[in-house]
Amino acid sequence: MGGLLGYGPLVALTSLRRKISVSAALGLLLVPGCHSAEQALPYAEAVRTSPDDMVGLRARTVTVATDHSVVSYRYPMLGGAHPLTVETRTRMAQRQTAFLEEIPDRGTPELHQDVTILAASPDVVGARLTVTTSAGMGETFEAGTLWYDSQSGEVLPWTSLFRDEEAIQRAHLALAEMLEEGYNIPTQQLPGLVGDVAQGGGGTYGATAGAEVPDDDTPSDGPIDEGDEKSEGPDLTDPERAHAAAERWAGSPLEDTAFSTAGGLAVRMDPEEVPAAGRVDEVLVPVESEDTEGLLSELGYQAREAALSGNNADDALPLGEELSAQGHTLDCVRLKCVALTFDDGPGEHTDTLLDILETYDAQATFYVLGSLVNEFPDPVRRMAEEGHELGNHTWKHDDLAQMSGTEIRKDIKRTNEAVRELTGFSPPTIRPPYGSLDGTVRRSVDQPFVLWDVDTLDWQSRDSDAVSEHTLTHTVPGSVVLFHDIHETSVQAIPAVLAGLHRQGYHFVTVTDVFGAPGLEPGDVYTDARVS
Repeated sequence: MGGLLGYGPLVALTSLRRKISVSAALGLLLVPGCHSAEQALPYAEAVRTSPDDMVGLRARTVTVATDHSVVSYRYPMLGGAHPLTVETRTRMAQRQTAFLEEIPDRGTPELHQDVTILAASPDVVGARLTVTTSAGMGETFEAGTLWYDSQSGEVLPWTSLFRDEEAIQRAHLALAEMLEEGYNIPTQQLPGLVGDVAQGGGGTYGATAGAEVPDDDTPSDGPIDEGDEKSEGPDLTDPERAHAAAERWAGSPLEDTAFSTAGGLAVRMDPEEVPAAGRVDEVLVPVESEDTEGLLSELGYQAREAALSGNNADDALPLGEELSAQGHTLDCVRLKCVALTFDDGPGEHTDTLLDILETYDAQATFYVLGSLVNEFPDPVRRMAEEGHELGNHTWKHDDLAQMSGTEIRKDIKRTNEAVRELTGFSPPTIRPPYGSLDGTVRRSVDQPFVLWDVDTLDWQSRDSDAVSEHTLTHTVPGSVVLFHDIHETSVQAIPAVLAGLHRQGYHFVTVTDVFGAPGLEPGDVYTDARVS
């Protein structure tokens, strides 16, 4: 599908209104042969709230369609560098890279990823991530959940909703009982981990039946009293223990659990695992509220309260700082990231370049000349509004190494102020013209210096094909690539660059994103963020 300007795929960017949706399982349908005509199957109504429809919360939807694939994703924008936004986007990006690296030479497979909110309050935000992959007539679906604990500032797995692994085990037993009694599934036919736990007599942890448990993790054999304040096993509010437990319980249907409108759990299961449910898209099996009492952690109870209140926390949500171009959303340590950078502008071709970048939802870094900022104010404002980063490339491209400390400070300050006046942000990094710097330059400013590891020599060749070929040949994860948006031939090379790197599973980020935590130090010089 061609882009708006013929440069590539079309990107749809959508912000939606507030809308809370409750998903009910189709288990209400009567299934002949398994239950009488008067008996309805057990079902749960899951509280799932549209993320782009909550007060104080925005969502972003992106679609990139090419001749070899379609990828789309929607995620909540919780604020600049909010941990849940970063984790959600990073997981989606990882899945997108794996998808693109594995697509066949023929056909046009599709990958669609989405997020809904399961709970939202000042204490906790729960997100459900779904992944739908289709190729030809086949389709696969996966889902999981993440839980942000505002007290610790950590993003935790589903296991953190339970007080310990004994409680997780009991939840599986409650689920097994519902499947046996409500869906007429014999114990020996219970699927996966639920069957392992039900048949293991209470000693099974993780995906392997009979797996050993460390001594301090061993659960008690007695029932859990509703009034218990402390569990026998380790506290799963600890991030390390919660993640370790999630690995041991990998494959559990509780990975895709929401709270039900009845105050219990709504556990999604594959219809193939619950034959009595008939031909439906999903089965939401209820775990009654009385069966969860004493099993949830403090975070779990907070999440349940938020879900039952309708996730209507409004301005009290832990959204972090206001989303801006300075707030990153990807953890490039875990991804194939590349920083495309453009020097010497803005100029007459910059708007066209911004249109091209938008087709791939690509963020870039523009090292602008202060003397041109007021000459081309609209592209500069647009850079900031669309999430690109602006860097300082001096006032009019003078060689900083030939200047005194006073002259350097004056030049850099003047350019910083010109950018800040138009965008509200000061450039976080400096790129010295010609890559020229010395000790005086480094001591004279309090911003990091960013050079490059891939020099396209676009200013010299003025050959779009040569520029794109050089970029695709030499770029590796963590690369910083140098272009000049003042040259039309350079801008004309970018569609092929984006298409080729996207096909390889790369993600296009800003300079500060590609370097990530712990960030860039003032006065230091950086060329790339390659991982050794």
